[in-house]
Amino acid sequence: MSGDELNLRVDAVTTQTRRFKSLIGEFFRLEFKRTQPKWGPYEVCIEVARDPASPDHDVDGVAKAVLDALTGVVFHDDSQVERLLVTRVEGDRPRIAVTARPMQEVRILEDA
Repeated sequence: MSGDELNLRVDAVTTQTRRFKSLIGEFFRLEFKRTQPKWGPYEVCIEVARDPASPDHDVDGVAKAVLDALTGVVFHDDSQVERLLVTRVEGDRPRIAVTARPMQEVRILEDA
């Protein structure tokens, strides 16, 4: 955690929501006992790394598993996510890297 931003790396790739939720949930129960979910709009960036031997995972399935795992931990409901970027890359090992942060308010200046 850095302020309101969460950076998380899981050295595994799965689209099994229950397994992913349990891994992240256990991590938060042990490491962030006082962390409470927040309200407001969020942006989430997910990078799915795979090595040449790992199976292809649908990025939408991984994204759903990540968002379900973060629900109730980072934000109250995944409907708060207004910007979502999911990227699949080649890497040296299967891994999921997640950044979740509140969206910055965008102000549009009006001409006088």
